[in-house]
This record gives sequence, structure tokens and C-alpha cells, in this order.
Amino acid sequence: MFNKKWLYLFFTFTFLVVPAFKAVLNLYPDFLWFQHLGYAKIWTFVFFAKWKVFCGTFLLASAWLWLNALLVSSFSRKVPPLSSLDIKTPFPALNFFIKQFLEKAEKSTLYKQSAKAYSWVLKLSLVAAAFIVALIAQNSWERLYQYLFRSDFALLDPIFSKDIGFYVFSLPFYDVLQLWCFLLWLASFIFVVWQYFTRNVLFSIFSFNVKYRAIRVHLFSLLGCLMLLISWRMYLSFYELLYSSQGVVYGAGYTDLHFLLPVLKITLVLVILLAVVLFITGFVKRMVLPLFLLVVILIFYFVGATLIPSFVQNYIVTPNELVKEKPYILNNIEFTRKAYGVDKVKEESFEADMSLTLANLKTNKTTIDNVRLWNQEPLQQTFSQLQEIRLYYEFYNIDVDRYLINGVPQQVMLSPREMDPNQLPVQAQTWINKHLVYTHGYGLCMSPVNEISKEGLPKFYVKDIPPKSSVNVNVERPELYFGEKTDDYVIVNTKQKEFDYPKGDANVYTRYQGKGGIVLDSFVKRLFFSIKFSDIKILISSLIHDESRIMYDRNIRQIVRNLAPFLVFDQDPYMIVNEAGRMIWVLDAYTLTKRFPYSEPYKGHFNYIRNSVKVTIDAYNGETRFYVADVKDPLIQTYQKMYKQMFLSFSEMPKSVLDHIRYPKDLFTVQAEVYSTYHMKDPQVFYNREDLWVTPQEQYGENQQIMKAYYMVTKLPGEDKESFIQMLPFNPTNKNNMIAWMSVKCDMDDYGRLKVFKFPKDKTIYGPMQIESRIDQDTDISQKLTLWGQMGSRVIRGNLMVVPMETSLVYVEPIYLQATQSKLPELKRVIFAYGDQIVMSETLYGGMEQVFGDGYQPLSSQSSLKKEDDKLQDAGATSLLLKVKQKYRSLRAAAKRLDWPAFGKSMKDLDGLLQDVGK
Repeated sequence: MFNKKWLYLFFTFTFLVVPAFKAVLNLYPDFLWFQHLGYAKIWTFVFFAKWKVFCGTFLLASAWLWLNALLVSSFSRKVPPLSSLDIKTPFPALNFFIKQFLEKAEKSTLYKQSAKAYSWVLKLSLVAAAFIVALIAQNSWERLYQYLFRSDFALLDPIFSKDIGFYVFSLPFYDVLQLWCFLLWLASFIFVVWQYFTRNVLFSIFSFNVKYRAIRVHLFSLLGCLMLLISWRMYLSFYELLYSSQGVVYGAGYTDLHFLLPVLKITLVLVILLAVVLFITGFVKRMVLPLFLLVVILIFYFVGATLIPSFVQNYIVTPNELVKEKPYILNNIEFTRKAYGVDKVKEESFEADMSLTLANLKTNKTTIDNVRLWNQEPLQQTFSQLQEIRLYYEFYNIDVDRYLINGVPQQVMLSPREMDPNQLPVQAQTWINKHLVYTHGYGLCMSPVNEISKEGLPKFYVKDIPPKSSVNVNVERPELYFGEKTDDYVIVNTKQKEFDYPKGDANVYTRYQGKGGIVLDSFVKRLFFSIKFSDIKILISSLIHDESRIMYDRNIRQIVRNLAPFLVFDQDPYMIVNEAGRMIWVLDAYTLTKRFPYSEPYKGHFNYIRNSVKVTIDAYNGETRFYVADVKDPLIQTYQKMYKQMFLSFSEMPKSVLDHIRYPKDLFTVQAEVYSTYHMKDPQVFYNREDLWVTPQEQYGENQQIMKAYYMVTKLPGEDKESFIQMLPFNPTNKNNMIAWMSVKCDMDDYGRLKVFKFPKDKTIYGPMQIESRIDQDTDISQKLTLWGQMGSRVIRGNLMVVPMETSLVYVEPIYLQATQSKLPELKRVIFAYGDQIVMSETLYGGMEQVFGDGYQPLSSQSSLKKEDDKLQDAGATSLLLKVKQKYRSLRAAAKRLDWPAFGKSMKDLDGLLQDVGK
């Protein structure tokens, strides 16, 4: 027996209690997580923004649906009873039986109860439809707020003269709003049609009885509304043409603007006319005109938007494509360069002459002392073998940075020592060990990029546990609770002491002293987190007390994605050590959009990018700060208006962090790839791809790979001091010689300045693969590499570095040797190339001596020459013999570079020294 109370209870439990319970289970821990990082207001803003959008759209959708329901009820109030239906079958007896059955059914209690139940089902269906439409709208809440807080780009598109902000913020919102209106219309139309059908009055629209006019008006009015929605969509499609990919370049082309756009405008007028006709049709007897207009629209749109543009493109545009498309090629070049920020690249000529001398080497000592000989993969393996100390530690990634070491800029490579409890023996992977004891990593390793020991291993500036430093970089807070491998939750400040670091056969334990994590100071919190992690031990463990803190979502990538999902983050976060000795993570964040008109999409993902935000995360307490680095970016301006109190000014960043800011590699790579095509500003040159550049390849290990941008400390041409830069060479397409190289400043005094140095086209400059080929063709070098590779060792050819120095180029490639049974690569040789000379030596300085002669004074820890000379002195060798050896090297170097005057002078000096030896 039907009972309203049971229906109310079922509805309340299913649609209110269960969802509310699940929501609280998720929302409360999330709020606490945001709160402990200091972003509770951000969580509150997002929560209420979604709630406002949901409630607003739910009320609007409900009002519209209930209005249609009331109209249906009003227009079809006199519904004929079931028994009055004129049912005719070939069998009279069956007709009589059915009529009798329907008459009895109408009088039965079950029928009346079913009618009531059906009425409630209809009401619930209206609520459910409004609920679904509101949920869809809620998922697009951010587009609404971006529209409300939109910022202008101060740049107009070349076709409709709209600010770019219209395309980035307004047009996406209009698209979502139109879709939402269509879904609402569809839900109401389905409901109305179903109601009229079940009330036996649907087909009254074909009757011209005055009695059914209201129903006709209702249905045709809904169809008219549909046509208005379609006309709205048609209007928005005008602006979508600026994202067309049908022409020779991305963006609206000749065919789009001269043929497709007029077709769309005419179709828009016809659709609006059809909407007006549909509104009128409800009041008149004729229905032919709307059908006729609909057929005309479909035929016209198909022919005008498909056949004619295809014909025009193939037979009018293509035969004279450059002339027809020239204005649109210029639009594409201009807006692509602006969207990726390469319109500010400054081009300079670079002679790449052979004028480098020993004196130049001495004046560029800082550059030479910062040439990176260690590659990240071999160094990571070496760190792992030498400094992981215990099996549960891991060096996950190697970062490149620069520090002032004893007042001198020095490029270094460093990596934090992270904790991975999953590497513990299986029997030791207990709940207490994984979540209460092994809670954090410890310290880091730091090495200069160019210094090696006599065994071919890196020299350490910072090493061991606890961290020991041989320079002016000290790690005072080495515990690492937040990192790139911190994927499990941990609970600190428990009755169980935390493992801090190993010390001989014993271990040192500690207690957390920071403010990171969420305090478990109530039974409710412990209950919620035990449910969240499906772990009853959080609730019942006697080791946890009111001052214990739970840390979860500790992975730095997860932290920033949770706090700022509207930003896209660089793939390579890096760690720094600030002046207070704390370890700080730095992440670069980007604002992206794919709605920038005429801008060529990068691999189909986006066509506008800015590095607008720098993020810092304290490795000990998780303190996270967002600093706005590009205040001119309209996207970040909009987000600043939306997420108040989230972003800090760049001027508020501590200087100890500011000194380590670097230009992100992902952004530089994107800009370099875009510029390799869009440095061509002449439309004819661009159209013919006459000067297309590509990123060169290099030999790494046993395979070829695309060369990656790299950091270095060098003095750019025309400048008087060294800078920390990022650079990448270019080749002409289908050729291996080098045509240019691109650089960007990382130091704050000139941060982000992009420069391209172009080589003269009348001379050949060796590209990376040409240098690699010459290495393979050098009989002495290739023979040794082949021999070493056959003696139980693996030869690893490292990254080739092109190093600009004065107005010349030198090339440096490290050679590593790794035993087949070991994962401890050793840096054994360095290949040095200058002009037509390629040499291989134990050190970079040894190679320079072979090419330029003796006289450059390297760091004592690196010069094998100095070590050999020390040995000779220890053996009692005279200074005269040392001079003979030095002059002999100078003689060989002069012969290699075909410097015959210098060769003659060295021979004369050597002859004189030999005569002295004879005495």
C-alpha cells in the first residue's frame, strides 16, 4: 500500500543524507589540509563559489521546469478517461473485454494509488533534472568567475577588433552558458512531450481546434526557443573562426572570412526567421512554412559551409595561395610571437671566428671553471652509490643551480636525500615503521659541475649524514618531510620517536618541532582521518595523542596542484639552501590558454604561455608561498582578483631565494621551438619555410637524442661580467651545421631577457652532430673508446656542450666509464674541440693545454698536469726539466693549430733548453 511517509524517507535518505555524509567525509579533511598550509580562505572561496553556482542554476532550472509543468497541467486539464478511448481491433469480443477492463481499473484503489505515485515520480524527475543541470553548471564555475573578474590584454584581434580578453575569458563562458541553456531546454522539451503524450493530447498540434491552441503555442514556442539557442551558437561561431586550422596557417584564412563567414551570417538570419515563424505557427493553421524554412536552412548550410569553401580553397586559393593568404600569415606570425613571448627576442650576430687565445682563456676563467662535466643521470647513479648510506634513502632527481662559493659564482648540482620506506625489508614494513618512525628524508649532496677526484668521482661541497660542508653553504635544518617522493601519510609528535639518521651501528631519533601537518587534537579528527585512509589504527593507536600531527599529500607536486589547480607546473622543481640553512623547494608555474586568436598551438595543447608564478615550499614544515613573477599577464591578474590573499608580490620573496631563481627549462624549450619557425617574419620566407631551424641532435651513450637546453655560467658577447644563463643551439632544417644559438638570462638584474646569436651564412659552423661525427672519425679517440667498451666496461658519452667564449665557440663532451657489474660511473676523459682540433684528455684543462698551450692555471683539484708536475718535483726533478716539458707541450699545440710562427718560436726555445740540459 502506497505511503507518502515512506516515499519522503526514501527520498531524504537517498538524495540528502547519503550525499551529505559523503560530502562531509571529503570536505572536512580537505578544509583542515588547506587550513594547516594557511589557505583556508581559498578553500572557503572555492567551496562557496561552487555552492553559489549550483544553487543559482538549480533555482533557475527548477523555475523553468516547473513553469513548463504548470503550463502542461493547465493546457491539458481536461484529459479524457481511459474508458473513453475508442479501441478498435479485428475482434469485437476483445474490444469489449478491454473496455470493461479499463472501466474497472479506473475505479480500483490500485489505479488511484498508482496515479498518485506517478505524480510524485514526475515531480521528483523535475527535481532530478534540475539537479543534474546544476551539477553540470557547477563544474564550470571557474569560467563564470573568470568572466566576472576578467582582465584586458590591451591587444585587439585583427578581424573583429575585440580585445583578446574577450576570446580568453568571455567566449568560453558564453559557450558554457549556451550549452547549459540547451541542456535545460532539452530536459524541459522531453518532459513536456512526454506529458502531452501520456495525456493523449500530443497529436492535438495537428488539430486546429481552438480547444488545443494553447498546447500548440506551448510546443511551437519551445521549438522557437531551440532555434534562438541555435542562432546564439551560430553567432559565437563567427569568433571561433579565429581558431580555424583549415588554411595555410592557424587562424581564419581567406576562405573562412570571404566565404564561410558570410554563409554563417546568412544562416544566422534564416535561423532567427525560423524562430519567429515557429512562434507564430502556434497561432495559425498552416505548418508548411517552418518545414520549408528548415529544409532551406539545412541545404544552404550544407552547400555554403561545406561544398563552397572546399571548392574555393582548392580551386581559387591554392593556385595563388601566398597572395590570398598573405595578410593572414602576417596575423599568425604576429600573434604567435606575442602569445609565446618571443616577440621580445633580441637578435645579434655572432662571428664564431678562430681568434680565441690563451689570454682569452684567462679572462674567461669563471666560464671555464663552470663548464658542466657531470650529467644528471651518471651523477645521480654516483650519488646513489656513494651517499645514499642506507637502502631506504633515494636521490630522486639532480638539480642545477648556482651559488657564490667563497665570493665566486659557481654552478653546482645537488640532490636531496629522500626517504622511501618501501625500500625497507618486507618484515620491517610495519604500520608503525612506515607511518610513525621513517617519516622524513635527510640532508642533501652538492657538487660543483666541473670538479673531479683522481678516481673520476665528483668532489662534494656538501655530503654525508649529518651534512658536512666544505664551503659556505650549510644545511641547518636537514629533515625533509615534504619532497618529490613523500607519497605516504605520516604522523609525527607521537609517543614513538622518529628515526632521524643512522650513526654507525646505532640510529639517532628525533621529534618533529615544526608547525606542519594537522593536529589530531580531537576524537572527531582521528575518526575522519581513519575513514579517509581506511586505517582504523589512526583511531585506536595508543601512540597517538592530542599533540600528534598527521601529514599527508606531502608530495610538492600534489601540494601545488591541490592549492592552485588552475596553474600548470614545470616538470623540474628544484631545491635550494637559503641563508638560514633551510632547504626550500622552488617550482615554476605557468598560466596557459588555447584561446589566443591566430596563435599556433604548441603540440595541440595551448597557444599562450607565461611563467607568471614562482612557488616556494619549505621542506621541513610545508609552508607554501605563491609569488607573482609576471604582473603584466592578464591571466594571473584575473586569478589575483579571484583568489584574494593567495598571491604575494615578487618583491616580498626573500633575497636568499631570489638569488636562486632561474628561467624554467620547459618554458625556454617551448619558446625555442616556436622561435625556430617564427623568427621568420617575412610572409614569403615563412610560407616557403626557407629559413626553418631545428633543435640539433647529439650522441648520448649509445643512442642519438634531441639536444636539451642547458644551464651554464658564461659571459655573453658584448658583456663584461658572467651570468647564469640557459642556452640551446639551432641547426638549419635537414642540415647538421649550426646556424644560431638562443640564450636567456636567469639572474634577477636582467631576468628573462631572450637573445638569439646568429652565425654568418658565408661560413660553416660545426653543429653538435658534426662534432660527434668527428669524434667517431678521430682514430685515436674512437680506438680508445672502442677498446674501453670491450674490457668489461661501458663507455657513456655525455651531453655535448657548446660553450660560447668571446666571439668563438668551444665544444666539451665528458666521457664516463662504468663497469658492467656496477652502477658507479666515473668521469675518465673530457673531449675538447675548437675549430678543426679535437682532443681527449683526463681533464678539461688538459684538453685546453693541448690546443692552446701551457699557461692557463686551473683549480688545483682538477689539473692532472699540476699533479704530474708535483710528482716530478717530489722525485727531485729540476725546474729545467719542467720547463722542457712545458715547451714541448706548447710546440705540439702550435703544430696542431697550424700556427707556424708560434711553432718556430717554441722550437727555438726548446732547442735552447735542451742545450742547457746538456750542460
